[in-house]
Amino acid sequence: MKNYKFVIKIVPVVVFILLLGFYLLPQTEVEASIQPEDRLNGGQLVTASPSSIYDADMDFLLTQLPGHISEESFRCLAQAVYFEARSEPFEGQVAVAYVILNRVKDRRYPNSICEVVFQNEKRRHSCQFSFACDGLSDNPYEMAAWNVARRVAGGTLKNASSDVTAHSTHYHAKYVNPRWAKSLQPTIQVGSHIFYREDM
Repeated sequence: MKNYKFVIKIVPVVVFILLLGFYLLPQTEVEASIQPEDRLNGGQLVTASPSSIYDADMDFLLTQLPGHISEESFRCLAQAVYFEARSEPFEGQVAVAYVILNRVKDRRYPNSICEVVFQNEKRRHSCQFSFACDGLSDNPYEMAAWNVARRVAGGTLKNASSDVTAHSTHYHAKYVNPRWAKSLQPTIQVGSHIFYREDM
């Protein structure tokens, strides 16, 4: 009977310690990654954000990408996935990544990932992807979502021919009705986004 009472008293303490550990560990990891690093980029000093620090499997993923894909291109694609679709299901994030890759292949758009993602970035609230011209920082701040976005970017770059969007070059949230949608061919809906193809 005494052992039973002891177990009843100790179990809540053990559960509390485990929960506290689960809470503190992610906090510590994030704080450790927030130490800024300075680096030169084209002669200009840039302070690296926590989002530029890759974990080991991300480094491995970069080695698996096609040879013509630079780390900068990889990051631009991941940024677009993160800012445009981080609240979407995984499949929705993949679909957004393919839209960008489809634009790169389409002669009507710039021919590099970063140029597609940041097209018209100087035109406030009039660019192709809203995060690029909203005046806010383009550095990710939710580390878990950023890691998912990088994995999505890496996966779509490795499997660029496995387009799940049927060659879509546009999308919008289903709760809006942009004028341009009437002239395009709807292809698929994933999560809260509806995707469209531009037929020649």
